[in-house]
Amino acid sequence: MCSLRRGFSIREATAADNEALLELERSSPLDLGDAEVVLDRSPDYFACLSLQEDARVMVAEEGGRLVGVCSAARHCAPLLGKSQALLYIQKGRVLPEFQRRRISSVLIWALMESWRTRRMPFDSAYWLIAADNRTPLAAVQRSGVPLWPKKVHLVDVDAETGRRPEVPAVRIEPDRAQEVVALLNRTHAGKELFAPYSEERLQARLGRIPEYGWQNWWGIEGRAGRLVAVAGLLDLDRWWRIKRRLKASGEETTSSAAGVFDFGYAEGGEQQLVELLYDLLGVAASWGRDHLSICLDPEDGLYPFLPAGARASVIMRFLAAGIPVPSASEMGPIYLDPAYL
Repeated sequence: MCSLRRGFSIREATAADNEALLELERSSPLDLGDAEVVLDRSPDYFACLSLQEDARVMVAEEGGRLVGVCSAARHCAPLLGKSQALLYIQKGRVLPEFQRRRISSVLIWALMESWRTRRMPFDSAYWLIAADNRTPLAAVQRSGVPLWPKKVHLVDVDAETGRRPEVPAVRIEPDRAQEVVALLNRTHAGKELFAPYSEERLQARLGRIPEYGWQNWWGIEGRAGRLVAVAGLLDLDRWWRIKRRLKASGEETTSSAAGVFDFGYAEGGEQQLVELLYDLLGVAASWGRDHLSICLDPEDGLYPFLPAGARASVIMRFLAAGIPVPSASEMGPIYLDPAYL
């Protein structure tokens, strides 16, 4: 435990902190301009970290009360053509009355030190922050971490599109892992932060939690019976619900989604992938979810094929420490693994 001036202390979170962390999240909404947003992670705050390879959570405490939290996940992925050990900084919250006291900065420092003391170095830390979440975006930049030129869109597709799929999807069994891996790697080759899959790595991902395994995968077959489009779907309502309050009217809404966690398609198979999305919209609706979400670079070739009602609900900005900022032409599209949202 690290003690700070004014009675604060920093320590790693434990399962016993679950209820306090849920309350902290509810009490520190995101300020997104005309709206405040709360991610309701009940009943398990830590569940959303379970698909990450190596995640840790640090909390700030005053007199036994949690007043701040931040987590990070270490993983290896390509960035600017080089495989790097990266630390993704995420899920920072500080109670409103304790903000502007550098609690977030100390939490991030403690997270970095936790890996260094375990002799698990990293090359860079990075952030993905919503463009309209201006306060943390400005705070990270003030600390000397610059914005990079590329963005990522979190795209929502309404479950009530009214269009039925023209091609029926098939359930994917584990014996088709080689086909799946080939489509994933073809689709995302050359993207920043995309670490190519092997069959072993995919199996490891699908073995981390019972809610995301082969039972969550669907595909579209071509004429020869080979898979031409594949996707894995996760019920995000198991992890969080989004509560939004409009500042002007006070109107409150709650929405929940199913997330396309992995997807791939054959060359020229954009339309087949979209047909698969229509199938998955039916699955999402059967789960009682409002929409389907998928992470895309704005330059992604899939974009022009999406349903007309698809919209970028969140635009994420990428920031990285310790690496000179490249020009847009010097970097590839950014691959955002939804497990790291």
